Amino acid sequence: MKNEVNRALVAKKKIFISFFALIWVAQISWAGSVTPAAQIPTYWASADNKSGAALWSAISAQTNVGYSSIGYNGLWSAYQKTDVYPGTNKIWDMYGECDFTYSTDKCGTYSGVCDCYNREHSIPQSWWGGGTTGIGCDIFHLVPTDGKINGVRSNDEFGIVNGGTDWRGNKSGTAGSWSTDRPTIASAANEVVQGSGNVFEPKDEYKGDFARGYMGTIIKWQQANLTSGNSFFTGQYTVSGNFGFTKKAVVLMMKWHREDPVSQKEIDRNNGIQQTQGNRNPFIDYPYLAEYIWGEHAGETVDMDLLMPSTDPDFVPGVSDGARTFVPPIPGAMYGVTWSVNGEELYVDSIAEQVPIQLLPQAPTSCSNESNIFMGWTTSPIDGTLDDAPSPLYVQPADFPAVTADVTYYAVFAKETIEQSAAPATYTYDADHQEGWTNTGANKGSYWLLDQGKTLVSPSIDLMGLESIVVKMRTFGGTQYDMLQISEESGVLTSIQATGGSTITEYTWNNNLYIAGTSTLTFACSNGAANKGIGIQSVVINATGSGSSYSRYITSCQTGSEVELVPSDEAAAHKILVGGQIYIVLSDHMFNIQGQRVK
Repeated sequence: MKNEVNRALVAKKKIFISFFALIWVAQISWAGSVTPAAQIPTYWASADNKSGAALWSAISAQTNVGYSSIGYNGLWSAYQKTDVYPGTNKIWDMYGECDFTYSTDKCGTYSGVCDCYNREHSIPQSWWGGGTTGIGCDIFHLVPTDGKINGVRSNDEFGIVNGGTDWRGNKSGTAGSWSTDRPTIASAANEVVQGSGNVFEPKDEYKGDFARGYMGTIIKWQQANLTSGNSFFTGQYTVSGNFGFTKKAVVLMMKWHREDPVSQKEIDRNNGIQQTQGNRNPFIDYPYLAEYIWGEHAGETVDMDLLMPSTDPDFVPGVSDGARTFVPPIPGAMYGVTWSVNGEELYVDSIAEQVPIQLLPQAPTSCSNESNIFMGWTTSPIDGTLDDAPSPLYVQPADFPAVTADVTYYAVFAKETIEQSAAPATYTYDADHQEGWTNTGANKGSYWLLDQGKTLVSPSIDLMGLESIVVKMRTFGGTQYDMLQISEESGVLTSIQATGGSTITEYTWNNNLYIAGTSTLTFACSNGAANKGIGIQSVVINATGSGSSYSRYITSCQTGSEVELVPSDEAAAHKILVGGQIYIVLSDHMFNIQGQRVK
């Protein structure tokens, strides 16, 4: 494995049917339910103990179970189930990643990128003679994409572009070298295949999606005439015909299938497809099945117990390849961690071996820019704003237990104690003196007038231990109600509603918030009109004063982080945290803590 684990991820139907009949068809098509995750092994059980043509036939038969055509026009509605960004009604466009609204942004015409989206035949219609029935409306390979980029692709094959033109992360141009890093049915050893002609290369995060879409489509339809105008398909669904793919296509499809594992997007899309057209894609449910048809295990008998479905709790979306082999857990392993803060390396010695170990891939979102001090481990995360020191459970190597599957260990770090620089504890500013203030609005009498979003910015001062802000102000322009927002670099601290009129009112905001180091305060009126708004007469800022200090504590591992594993035999191995779960990386494979392979 090459550390991809950290890494971690778009013809119209000429059938006229009444409006009410369309609604009825859509309701029937969407009546299906999603097979529960626990039943997916049963769903594909017919593939067990089969190989070669028998395996192909068994999977193909299952892809037809429950299938009901939604029609070409039904794709628009189906995309609401299969291709929307989570928590939104925005269409997930796999070419341009544009922000499309389902109902209003359908193509039509377009002149540029992100004008509209259409129903892209990722397997072009011309390759089988056209049509929008059968394979021509199968959502396995018909995806919503930006109209302009789809037009750029035209009928070009997928491939690796040598140079070319970039279209929002996709490339169009002359083919380059297509390589694979494992043996395939088309290649007895690692091989480089040279593409030719003009090809289209989608974004890396969707290459596996398109490859599995191709695989799922051809194993269902086995369309013999899928050979026109392309060098991708053989039209022969036999061992000698590479089960539909040409040698070049096997190399490319397996390369993309392996490099871009099944993501949560695909899992959700697969479920949406079952809800709409009733069937499922076997290479999304069981990605490693592809290796038994086109890959390193081609011709071998499948033991489904050794394959992990993408619905399995141990499957890591975007990481796992779906193989499940068994190795004994590594005994006697102890763990250490490292951190990198503000671009500077902070090493923590390995517990088992007093040597520095590799850096974590990224700083946690809860970290500030101060250095951190390693303190130990706990079994639960610690809030990044706590002022009291935590009590780590394990500090010494002898204290740290063997890692178990049901416990996630959090490395605890403490912020350095920060001494406040010499500065007065109180800062007073008034409109008469205007000392140090900057303001984009007009000075109205003895007030700073904030209207139409004008701002007033304090000098850069030491705000550590900020305790309170006292504001004297009034409104201009009658009885309107205006809101004063007080902000610091980290965000809005408070909002004060002025009650209108010419009376000067004093507002005190008590904070007791620790703000590290030098900063400014910004005062802004959120809804003032021209020459009307809030007039600030004076501001008093009270901090803790010179010589104060504070410490806060955080845990790491609230984001993905890497831990070095040092087994007793000193064999090369690593521990990683993905989604709160601990995994072992050995050689080019990844295992869960029970020793089951996930990649």
